[in-house]
Amino acid sequence: MTKLVILHFSPLELYPPVQNLLNVLGKKNAEKRITVLTTNVSVSTLKNIEYCSPGIKIKRLGVSGIQIGTFKRYLTYFYFNIGALVTLIFKRPESLLYFETISSFPAYLYKKYFNSKVNVFIHYHEYTSPDEYEKGMIQTRYFHKYEKWIYQRSNWLSHTNEYRLKQFVDDIKPVIINNPRVLPNYPPENWPCKQIDHIGTPVKAVYIGALSLKTMYVKQFVEYVIEQKGNLLFDIYAYNIDGETKRYLQGQNNDWIKLKAGVNYLDLPDILKQYEVGVVLYKGHISNYIYNAPNKLFEYYASGLDIWFPQIMKGSLPYVTHNTYPKIMALDFDRLNDKQLNNLSQRNGYEHKQPLFTCENVLEPLISKLMKDD
Repeated sequence: MTKLVILHFSPLELYPPVQNLLNVLGKKNAEKRITVLTTNVSVSTLKNIEYCSPGIKIKRLGVSGIQIGTFKRYLTYFYFNIGALVTLIFKRPESLLYFETISSFPAYLYKKYFNSKVNVFIHYHEYTSPDEYEKGMIQTRYFHKYEKWIYQRSNWLSHTNEYRLKQFVDDIKPVIINNPRVLPNYPPENWPCKQIDHIGTPVKAVYIGALSLKTMYVKQFVEYVIEQKGNLLFDIYAYNIDGETKRYLQGQNNDWIKLKAGVNYLDLPDILKQYEVGVVLYKGHISNYIYNAPNKLFEYYASGLDIWFPQIMKGSLPYVTHNTYPKIMALDFDRLNDKQLNNLSQRNGYEHKQPLFTCENVLEPLISKLMKDD
């Protein structure tokens, strides 16, 4: 079996799609020849939820996150890059997969100076525009300059949807990507689903994930919930929320909106089955969120929930449903009060139809290439 090293600088606990990949790989990795290099999570609500897989060795090099100080953050950058390069040199893998530009520099050094024959695979959870690279962290801008050398020599480079991939390919011209791919963020095939043939009142809506007043339609949706006077209930499970947003939500003096602690990814199916609607709240303040079909959209859908998302999210528009349920709907979140709740939730004249979006299916081409000795 191929020896594989995966570089994922950001903590695994914050990225369900990479957890799904490792779960599938772990089942195939009887010889335990897969090593993942990552960092420890700094988010307090997730510190006790450390991801692990029986078939995979996970090595954590430092702590990352906005909660840590500048010195500790840069120490982690140094520790991760040096530790990852040393690991690659000693393990000498046949295949190397890295996620995001922030993880790319050890891959560049190893491929160029130590093992030109290594098969390099690249995946981006997020899309970063040239302007964002230019105005972002110095090390990311620096790493991106050098990772372009890898693109033409890579065995795989993927984004989560066609919009992002096309934009990325256009951004880096005249650099050419030999093997561009789309790799969506789907949940596991064993994700339990319920069929909701009728939605009564109150309608129970849920949001899961990081939250911000500045970059999301939090205020607009809260005001819509209040306008429904108890006919719409809204629960929020947030592991990463800024102080201003937290104070705003806690200041809502009613029983219709509840802010709860963030949850383990493995617990999501049991939580989501309590609801009928899953909401997505991104404002699309940067291209990454405009060209976005987030994993929570597919997690809601796999659980049988309707989905309400802002129409600014062009990456999610291809999944809008028509005359079927669960319903995936693009709404104008600046004019939610124009929408009648009973029209949004009603099922009359709709047929139950639920295509399967499973990570096992979309990951198979990548895994097949990762574990094949060329």
